[in-house]
Amino acid sequence: MNDNNTELSRQQDHAFTERINFLGRYTSIIALLGMFSIPVMVSIFYDIEVNFGGMFAVGVGLIAMFAPMAIVENISYYPVMGAGGVYLSCISGNIMNMKLPCALSGMKIAGVEPGSAGGDVISIICVAVSSLVTTFILFFGMLVVGEFLAPLLSHPVLKPAFDNIMPALMGAVAVPFFIRSPKLAATPLVVSIVLALIMGPTVVQRYQSYILPCIMIL
Repeated sequence: MNDNNTELSRQQDHAFTERINFLGRYTSIIALLGMFSIPVMVSIFYDIEVNFGGMFAVGVGLIAMFAPMAIVENISYYPVMGAGGVYLSCISGNIMNMKLPCALSGMKIAGVEPGSAGGDVISIICVAVSSLVTTFILFFGMLVVGEFLAPLLSHPVLKPAFDNIMPALMGAVAVPFFIRSPKLAATPLVVSIVLALIMGPTVVQRYQSYILPCIMIL
């Protein structure tokens, strides 16, 4: 009986993953077509001539810089957020400082482990809700409070806080894992700190797509 239940659970997990990948691929294609359609329609409507040579020259440098980072980030996100969470996050964006912390917080509240079937479901729900909330806040802020909040948020007193949002979020997400597995986290944490001190934050940020896989291996 236990073997039958285990086999049934595996089949259900496989069917769920196959369905998620099917939906993820097609929704990603639709999202890409929608994103590309905006500049195409603007250029057609306003009769703007596109310089493909210049666009390619600029794009090669950007692709060379961001493509390795995109590959590494998706590989590192997948074990934590699952396929559905990664698909949704890549479409809606703002993964590191919004979608990933939401998914991890949701899994912690629900009491499920990252990488499990339950964790993947919770990740999808959290990323979807985060995307809807973010869209609503941006739309509401654009219409109503943008002109009132902009001077306040750009005030010199608050600027240091907004310059350190990413470290604060990553610290809040990472510290529970460090506390839970200090021996596992010690080596990559120490190596990352030493690299940042020796190379400087600017150099580390420039080569993070190459440094991150090494830290992941550690």
